[in-house]
Amino acid sequence: MTNQRTMTRRAFVKVASAAAAMAGMTALAGCAGGGASSAGSAAGSADAEAPKLDNTINPEVEELKAVLLGKDSKIAAIIVALNKGYYDEEKLTLSTQVVSGGFPEAMPALSNGSVDVLPFGSIPTCTYVGQGDDLVIFGGTVANGSECVTLIENKDKYAKPEDFKGKRIGCFRMETGHMVTKSWLRQNGIEDGKDVEFILLESAAAEVAAVENGELDMCFVNSGYGYVATQGGKCAVAFRPNELIGKDFPCCRQSTNRKAFEEKRSALIKFEIANLRAMYDIANDHEGTIAIITEYSGQPEEYVESITYGKGDYVAAMTFEMDPYTDDVKAFYGDMVDNGDIEDADKDLIDAHLDSTIYKAALDVLIERGENKEFYEELLKVYEAHNTMGA
Repeated sequence: MTNQRTMTRRAFVKVASAAAAMAGMTALAGCAGGGASSAGSAAGSADAEAPKLDNTINPEVEELKAVLLGKDSKIAAIIVALNKGYYDEEKLTLSTQVVSGGFPEAMPALSNGSVDVLPFGSIPTCTYVGQGDDLVIFGGTVANGSECVTLIENKDKYAKPEDFKGKRIGCFRMETGHMVTKSWLRQNGIEDGKDVEFILLESAAAEVAAVENGELDMCFVNSGYGYVATQGGKCAVAFRPNELIGKDFPCCRQSTNRKAFEEKRSALIKFEIANLRAMYDIANDHEGTIAIITEYSGQPEEYVESITYGKGDYVAAMTFEMDPYTDDVKAFYGDMVDNGDIEDADKDLIDAHLDSTIYKAALDVLIERGENKEFYEELLKVYEAHNTMGA
């Protein structure tokens, strides 16, 4: 059987380049901050002797550079915040650079400090951290976001670990759902290369075609590509991994480099404040959000609505989530190590590259302002449940 090989940086760039080739077709398939203010102290299990972080927000206009991978709706909060002028209101100039080369182009730019923020991917950042790069995951973009596609007649066959025995499962490297599912199967006695076979392909489109042709039993896709797969009349979404394993998992994260993390803290807090304001709109103004994303992406409105909120029988796989989910990222990093996707076996290596204080500081500011306070207080409860690390 064909197993996934350990992802060296060279292999990462090679596979990610192939994944980037599908970026175009899966682009969507995928108050104002006046005077300086101070956010409250971060919650969590931080050492009492750890230095206190300065959460004072600079009243002057600051700048951040973000690198984007096409016009993907995963960054809905950024799309909405830009459209509504929230960054400007928070005294932040956010410049965006769209790269055509996908992660192989974006990751070096983040690592060398050419850009400050990458709001895509958890696998690439974890991979680079595992190979010695000093990057920091400080927030979230999407939770879950993965779907397992199979033939319509088989859509109800996969609910228990033993249901996967003898199956051929398609995946591509930059997709998180297959990694957490593989880990869940292994924990339940189903081993890759022995009981089940995970097969790497170059894109979601290639995976779905292989399922339709009977070459694969199922495949993992993301960014709403399950919706695309169902339009051909042969396939259905069998499950979403978070439902199968019984918990949410972090998909795309917000990452920065150490220099920006240390020198641009105020700007990063402003970035999160604006994003969280957009999160309120995404949760409470579906019609307006759909219109903004449709205009930004150039995709059909029905498609945007389906993958953003779900429509009819289609359940949206993505959950827009700005929370860092540091505990879950740590667990995911451990899954990558166990799956053989990171060479360094030290699962604690990721600890120094997780931060929950920037997001918490932004939440504190919004709660203190009082507008939409109940919404942000609910997010604070989520934060407290998922971030005992990086605080």
